Amino acid sequence: MNILKQKALSLMESAFAKTGRVIAIRAWEPDSFFEVDVHFPNMDMSGWEKVQHIKIKVGEGLYRDYTPAGWDDETRTCTLYVDAVHEGPGSNWVRLLSVGDAITYVGVGNTFHRAVPGNLIVLGDMSSLAHFLALQQLAHGRQISGAISMAKDGHMVEFFNNFRWKVRPVKQNDIGGFESLLEWTKDQDLTYSEVYIVGHIATSIALRKELKKRKDQPNSIRVQGFWS
Repeated sequence: MNILKQKALSLMESAFAKTGRVIAIRAWEPDSFFEVDVHFPNMDMSGWEKVQHIKIKVGEGLYRDYTPAGWDDETRTCTLYVDAVHEGPGSNWVRLLSVGDAITYVGVGNTFHRAVPGNLIVLGDMSSLAHFLALQQLAHGRQISGAISMAKDGHMVEFFNNFRWKVRPVKQNDIGGFESLLEWTKDQDLTYSEVYIVGHIATSIALRKELKKRKDQPNSIRVQGFWS
């Protein structure tokens, strides 16, 4: 990292940084996916109408965006779901977290995704789980459906054990799960549905392109890329 960029980040952190506190951590089997419950005392969650993202410090001068799910605006707590299958600063950071640790963040912002009226269908990889759980919370009781691609068999088992949901795990055999997610859509009627595609950028773009070719066109296809 160059000196100017590091100074800029240091100034931003000094001016805007706030902290939360880890209150629980749960590692899935295998331990390359984590649920982190956090108390953010300075975060006002009461007005959230779109899926949010939080820019969290994962190392010196390093930040990653994570999606809060299962938030409680009265207690100002939420859960972060961190995919650590791929090595990187975020994966290293979450593996070293302990209950009681402080978490530094510099902002909370909207994504473009909200729970619009209609049949909501979601497609993504493991990095999209919190995003879709947040969308489900914003749907206020309406069940969403869809598929999430998972590379680890153990994660599929954990998903079945943790969630009673119309969103289903599918086996991921390629980067981003393009083939398995596309296969899942073949038996679905997308007419008049609202489709949300989230996760690996190249996979998300390719999926959108394929769905645009279909005769049973959805009302809209919304894409949110996370990693390349």
